[in-house]
Amino acid sequence: MVVLKVLLYIVEVAVCLLLGLIVMLQKPKEGGLGGAFGGGALEASLGADAGNILIKATAILGAIFLANTLVLARLTSTSTSIGATGDVPAESAPAAETVPVDATPVAPAAPAQ
Repeated sequence: MVVLKVLLYIVEVAVCLLLGLIVMLQKPKEGGLGGAFGGGALEASLGADAGNILIKATAILGAIFLANTLVLARLTSTSTSIGATGDVPAESAPAAETVPVDATPVAPAAPAQ
């Protein structure tokens, strides 16, 4: 189980870095980082459809990030759950105080004067 968690953490970091890079490469109306690569270098390497490719890659990486985060959250959660009937599991239920059967009430001591 530990190996799976480590693998999912590595995937999480890789997807985060790729997602950040792809978002910065997209060419906004103001220019942004996409214009820093020679203006049309991205269109020359990916063709005229470069914007659509980056948008699809962003959506796919976003979906992978969301699914991976949900799986990691489920695997690393440590809270105790309450059953379907609302019963608390026996190991987490507080111990009930027991009163001995033969106990007789004790009269309070007389106040000191």
